[in-house]
Amino acid sequence: MVVVTALLIVAALAVSYALWWWFTGRNVPKYPPLAIDENDPAMRSAIKAARGSLDRFRVLFDSKAKESQVKIPFSANTGQIEHLWAEVLRFSEGSVIVRYLTPPVSHTGKLERVHEHPLADIEDWMVIDKHDRIHGGYTQRVMFEQARKQWGGLPPELEKQASRYVA
Repeated sequence: MVVVTALLIVAALAVSYALWWWFTGRNVPKYPPLAIDENDPAMRSAIKAARGSLDRFRVLFDSKAKESQVKIPFSANTGQIEHLWAEVLRFSEGSVIVRYLTPPVSHTGKLERVHEHPLADIEDWMVIDKHDRIHGGYTQRVMFEQARKQWGGLPPELEKQASRYVA
């Protein structure tokens, strides 16, 4: 009887953990969010540079690069605005159809991953070319610098990614 009770307790704990992981644990971002003021001059400058170079992004996208992404604002159902990276699936007249890559931290419940956003929503872009170099990523470069300051350095995999950016 004691063995059966112990097995039931272990099974209940395993099911509880599995449920927590399925609904919460797997949706936790790999790195903590950075605290960057929305009026940060470096970030504002990066967004301006990204928006000013959308023609270059379209050329790189059309060149059949390995990967093309945009950073767009997302309104979570909690009322918070998050800035998500999304894979570019295609362009349409005045908009871009994307698949969200990064899970929103403040959103709860189910979220469809494919969305259409006006081109004016694009805050940044990046393209990974056939040589694994990263073009664009203006806000990402600012975030790397902020992460170095806030975290005392970048994790090795992010430092490796940062070294792949080209002018």
